[in-house]
Amino acid sequence: MNTNTQPMTDKDILRLLTKALNGLQEQEGKKDVGNSHSGVTLHGPGGIFSTFGLERDIIVAHVAPEGLISHLPVMPSIDVDPRYGTITGVTESYGSQPDETCEDAPTAYMKGCNLTGRFGLLRFDTNTIEIDEVIKRYNRGDFTDLRMLGSMFGDEQLAKGLVPRSSLTADDILNVATLAEMMVVGVQVQRELVRQTWQGNVLIPNEFPGLDGQIATGQLDADVPGKLCTGLDSDIKNFGYSSVDGEDKSIVSYLSMLAWYLKHRADRSKLNPVKWTVVMRPELWFELSAVWPCSYLSNRCADSGTSIGVINDELNVNLRDRMRRDMVLPINGVDYPVVVDDGIYEHTAENNQNLAPGEFASSIYIVPMTILGNFPVCYREYLDYQSPLWDKNTAMFNQYRKDFWTDSGMFSWAYEGRLWCYKLGLKTEQRIILRTPQLAGRVDYVKYAPTQHLASPFPNSDYFVDGGVSVRPAPRTSYAVYGESRTGELPDL
Repeated sequence: MNTNTQPMTDKDILRLLTKALNGLQEQEGKKDVGNSHSGVTLHGPGGIFSTFGLERDIIVAHVAPEGLISHLPVMPSIDVDPRYGTITGVTESYGSQPDETCEDAPTAYMKGCNLTGRFGLLRFDTNTIEIDEVIKRYNRGDFTDLRMLGSMFGDEQLAKGLVPRSSLTADDILNVATLAEMMVVGVQVQRELVRQTWQGNVLIPNEFPGLDGQIATGQLDADVPGKLCTGLDSDIKNFGYSSVDGEDKSIVSYLSMLAWYLKHRADRSKLNPVKWTVVMRPELWFELSAVWPCSYLSNRCADSGTSIGVINDELNVNLRDRMRRDMVLPINGVDYPVVVDDGIYEHTAENNQNLAPGEFASSIYIVPMTILGNFPVCYREYLDYQSPLWDKNTAMFNQYRKDFWTDSGMFSWAYEGRLWCYKLGLKTEQRIILRTPQLAGRVDYVKYAPTQHLASPFPNSDYFVDGGVSVRPAPRTSYAVYGESRTGELPDL
């Protein structure tokens, strides 16, 4: 770390570069790699799976997060401050209609707004790994051929591009300590990306703006401070903590109007066909899908003065089951695909006084995925660590580098070692881009009271579950010969 307050000279730069090339860079401000093993131990003394006679098959009980981010296209980028242009409309006319043909006539101006998006930075480290500790086993009874049933990252297809990968298999996580540590890093990355997809806040350093901040009113131009872009505002509706199965407000009416409004915007801009996705928390989806069939089939009948006919129970059940099986929500005669997302903020009795214990509230979103020509308008970008510029800038000291990238340059790993101890650090810079916020909307404060809340993948939730140990007590050790102590007594084992 350079603490000199004076501008650096060429000689200063050359001196620091020489020290880096010689492996003598100062450790000031650098996190200590540690002097002993502090990471996971799989086998040998204290190993999680070192129990003699342990069955080979290890079943995963870990709850992995799932959300919209897994369904978004992923694109590399090296632009830290992009601009996404839009035409928001044409102003009113200025002037009067002329009396004569060649007199000045009214004029108007085209208007536009620029949107942008910033990268968020995620950083996680493995614990310190001491190589001679992680190669140990007790004896031949300590098996290292364990097999994983399940996945630490949930659906493997949905997790692609969301967690860092390596060439090793899932079974190796149970037998190779370094990969197990990398897996722990991957779980942390997955949790944080799913959360920031919605809750990312630009007021928090290193977070990218989540969709809660992008599907919103008050859109601003990226270049003109304070200039509102009302033509890009999303459609936001307030359900006012009414119950999803209540009678004071109809969730069918709210979502039907929201979908119709967004379709109208797309129609009048000639952006159709638009592919929209409905996104909500899994707990809310289960409750909504239970009441939607009856509400959808009978919506507005009572308001017209016509008595609501008896709806065949089998018709309701069949529609409900189809919705849940196919993950679709019929709105205005169109089946909208549904994605459940654990990262959406959930109001509870503990954080919101409008709710009683056992009640929850969250939002339902309609998100545009593509527009005319299958053009993607909601997608994920990552800083591309495999960019040729990376190698060009580091070519002079490539032989001294201890970093590598995985997943097509999405994740960068750095190695830090001290004698027989080492650790790996990971970083990734990503963002969610929404090019058409005017085609997105949400219904806020929808209340639901499920019979049981689902298990949460986030440790700060009241519904998070884990248990077990990170270090397993070692079995009693036997010695062939007991040396006498100075008191003539056998040593205490």
